[in-house]
Amino acid sequence: MARHWLITGATGLLAPYLVEACRRDGMVVTTARSGGDHPCDLRDTAATRALLADVAPDVIVHAAGLTDVDRCERESAEAYASNRDAAAGLANALPESARLVAISTDQVYPDTAGPHREDAVGPVNVYGKSKIAGEQASLRHGKTIVLRTNFFGPSRRDGRQSLSEFVVRSLTERRPVTLFEDVLFSPLHMATLADLVVEVVECGLVGVFNAGCRDGDTKAAFGLAVAQHKGLQTDMARLGRSSELPDRAPRAHDLRLDVARLEGAVGRPMPTLHEEIAKL
Repeated sequence: MARHWLITGATGLLAPYLVEACRRDGMVVTTARSGGDHPCDLRDTAATRALLADVAPDVIVHAAGLTDVDRCERESAEAYASNRDAAAGLANALPESARLVAISTDQVYPDTAGPHREDAVGPVNVYGKSKIAGEQASLRHGKTIVLRTNFFGPSRRDGRQSLSEFVVRSLTERRPVTLFEDVLFSPLHMATLADLVVEVVECGLVGVFNAGCRDGDTKAAFGLAVAQHKGLQTDMARLGRSSELPDRAPRAHDLRLDVARLEGAVGRPMPTLHEEIAKL
């Protein structure tokens, strides 16, 4: 039987990939504060209840939120309203039969050496703290899957770009670009992550899972690998350190993810970073 999917964050980078993947499984409706099929401010509890009553989804993929790390640090009340309160409103309004997939972040982990396991949380910025609070609110619903992740890939949204696209555009246009050699992460291509969302729902998973590639590397190595894959010259690329940037919200330096729990749950290995880059 085809599922009825509701995807929040319709104007975000990930949403077009989620729509594509979920449409292969059933019917899809999207929402965003000022966009999607059914615009809705999820910070408004009454509006959220009305949306769910109207759409009656079997699965909600909650990909909405305030993701600008520096803005979250400056506007903490807005960060918690968007990342915690909206999740709480969804979880509280869902019928028991519905499944909730909450897209979270690797920014929930501490500034210690990775790869990090799911129980080793310790965010160093307001964004990560507000997302942890959103996870906790989401998990109050009995059929919730939290996916902590980082992603890249070609943007299908005007004016929005991922790290890989930033690197490709900068080097293609011969603009200088600084690649951080002191920041490590384990991202997935957005197409891989979207397919994974459908897979974990089909598997009936609940709880918190790291959703990343199985190895990870520095953002500098990532950027250079993307350039090599695309056949781009790298003379405009400079290796630098994130600490060189002034007035920046604190960030953990090693955000690699231990994906053993997810691999065990889905019964297969996660892809390597270079396998994900090859999908560009």
